[in-house]
Amino acid sequence: MSSFSSNLERLMNKRDMSDSELAELVDVNRTTVTRWRKGIRSPKLDKLPEIANVFGVKPLDLIHDMDDSKIIEEIHNVSSQLTPPRQSNVLKYATNQLEEQNNDSDNLVDFNSYIQEKSEVDIYGCASAGIGERLYNEPISKEFVRGYVPAHDIALKVNGDSMEPLFKNGQIIFIEKSHTIKDGQIGVFIINGDAYVKKVYVEDNRLTLVSLNKKYKDLHFYDNESVRLVGKVIL
Repeated sequence: MSSFSSNLERLMNKRDMSDSELAELVDVNRTTVTRWRKGIRSPKLDKLPEIANVFGVKPLDLIHDMDDSKIIEEIHNVSSQLTPPRQSNVLKYATNQLEEQNNDSDNLVDFNSYIQEKSEVDIYGCASAGIGERLYNEPISKEFVRGYVPAHDIALKVNGDSMEPLFKNGQIIFIEKSHTIKDGQIGVFIINGDAYVKKVYVEDNRLTLVSLNKKYKDLHFYDNESVRLVGKVIL
């Protein structure tokens, strides 16, 4: 069994999560998750942040025993496909990790450095994971976000629990504005002037917005109803 499969099974057992539940959260089929967990296959590197986000860990925590040369090769393969702004974010993150590694006082916490690791983000409103919320053309507040901040067009705060366990109430999410979205992706949508974050499915003349929290019902819309896509949530 690989390090990834061992880590994945441990995290899934800790949350009492089934293969089917994880498959729905990361938009793959159940068989794929089963193969990951049994060590038959490994996920693509660009899928790791999405899996890690479900369990609240860092992507490298999932594969920490992977051969170093393989990690470097995969990082190069993925980063070479990114746009320059996203490559810049990867470089900043890697540089920060190197500085931490080279710090001889590993157990000494420098509070000033801790503060500097947080990034200031403009918040354009809330995306509802429950009732509707308003979006604004200009930032209405600023938040300090710890850790990696992807290149994005707007940042929103989640309000509600309908997208748990992937997004918690009060969590900051990052949006890439777009007029298109793939079936099964998570996006932010405007319905009757209010913003919602949901998973989307399209079939025939019906659009369905799905909450990941099973206690919430699906929302169905038809051709004559107005739903506007703001953009895709960056995972």
